[in-house]
Amino acid sequence: MTAEDIDAILALEQAIQEAPHWSRASYELCVAMDATKTLRRAGFVANKDGAVLGFAIGKLVAEVCEIESIAVAGTLRGQGIGQTLMAAVMAWAVSRGATRLELEVRASNTSAIRLYERAGLRQEGLRARYYEDPEEDAVLMGKALDTVENFSEKRIASRPPGC
Repeated sequence: MTAEDIDAILALEQAIQEAPHWSRASYELCVAMDATKTLRRAGFVANKDGAVLGFAIGKLVAEVCEIESIAVAGTLRGQGIGQTLMAAVMAWAVSRGATRLELEVRASNTSAIRLYERAGLRQEGLRARYYEDPEEDAVLMGKALDTVENFSEKRIASRPPGC
């Protein structure tokens, strides 16, 4: 993700109701370095011919990578873009010493839950009434990152053109 991607990311996330809706400043943090030159939050973009097809955001806290957002344009879902973005976040996290991956997802978002399960995450808990508008439970998912290299290599080798 670069600063030049942010306008397209904002437009995409506004078109996806279930995506987190962040400020421009929040996305800018995904491309900025902290004082020690260690990126603690990173954004990844899938694009083709200059068009943003999807994006993912990961954040490191100690040895844990939290996937904060993955969004793919509605008409392009099911083509492997989400899996490629997941692989990019996991590879980044492992390269920075993460040993665990975690996220929360709306309980009704079954397609996202399937994507995360294909990436090896397992349901680990439930956070009641976590989401608002509409109110909904969050499914907590996670996995150890000891096998991420195999997943990353497989997904990157078969990623959609332009990603």
